[in-house]
Amino acid sequence: MTTEQESPDTEGVKWLELQERIKSSYPSMSRRLQEVAAYILENPKMVAFETIAVLAEQMRVPPSTLIRFASALGFSGFNELKNIVKEDLLDHTADYSNRIQLMRDQHSWHSDELLPRFAKANRDSLRQLEETVQEEDIRQAVEMMNRARHIFLLGNGRAHTVTTYLNYALNHIHKKVFMIDGAGGMFREQMSNVERGDLLLAVSYSPYSSNTCELAAEAANRGVSVLSITDSPVSPLANTSQLSFVVHEARVDAFRSLSASLLLAQVLAIALADAS
Repeated sequence: MTTEQESPDTEGVKWLELQERIKSSYPSMSRRLQEVAAYILENPKMVAFETIAVLAEQMRVPPSTLIRFASALGFSGFNELKNIVKEDLLDHTADYSNRIQLMRDQHSWHSDELLPRFAKANRDSLRQLEETVQEEDIRQAVEMMNRARHIFLLGNGRAHTVTTYLNYALNHIHKKVFMIDGAGGMFREQMSNVERGDLLLAVSYSPYSSNTCELAAEAANRGVSVLSITDSPVSPLANTSQLSFVVHEARVDAFRSLSASLLLAQVLAIALADAS
C-alpha cells in the first residue's frame, strides 16, 4: 500500500523561501530540471516578466519542463512561481519611475485609465476592511490606547505615512504620543523609553521592515503592549502583537495604496477621542 506524498505548502511563499526550496530540491532533480533551477536563480528578472514560451526557448527546454519543475516544488503551475518572483522584484524596486520603466520594458504597464483603476481597487479594499474588521477589535484597541500612559508610534517606509497621520490625529486629543523615527540612527535609544504601561503601535507591510518587527518583538518581550497594523495574520509583526489589524491594501500593477490603513487609523483616533 502506498501513501500519497504531501505537497509542500505554497501559500504565502516569498522569493527568499522559494530560493531555499529550489536549492534544497536541486540534488534530487533530473539534469534538465537542474538546468531550469539554475536559470531561475540566476535570472529572476527574466523569469518575472517573460512568457513561459520565451523562457523555455531561453533555457532550451520544452514548456512542459517548466510546468514539471513548478509541480516538483508543489506549485499548481509555473505562473504561480513566476508571480512570486515578480512580486519580490517590484517590492524591492523603490523608485516609482524605475518600477514603471521595468514594467514598460516587459510590456506589462498600461497607463490608460489610471484614475478609474485605482479608484475601483481602493473601493474594493475599503469594502473588505469594513467586512473584516470587527467592532470588538476597535473597542479593544481603543481600550489599549486609552489606558496607556504614553503611545509610541513605529513605522518605516510606506508605513511611516500611517504613523505620521496617527501622530497628527492623536495629538489633537491630548494623548502623550511619540514617534519612533530613528533620527540619527537612534531607534534603539528611542525604544529604550518605551516601558510597561506604555503602548507601542507598530505598522509594517510585506516585505516587512526587519527593524520594525525586531523592535516590536523586543518591546513585547519586555512586557510592553503592542498594537499593530499589518497585511497578514502570520506576518512577523502580527505574531508579536497583543492585537493586530490585518489590512489588505489595494494594488494596481506594481503600486499599493494606503487608503484602507489610513481609514482604519482615522477610525481608531476618532473612537479614542469619543471614549476619552
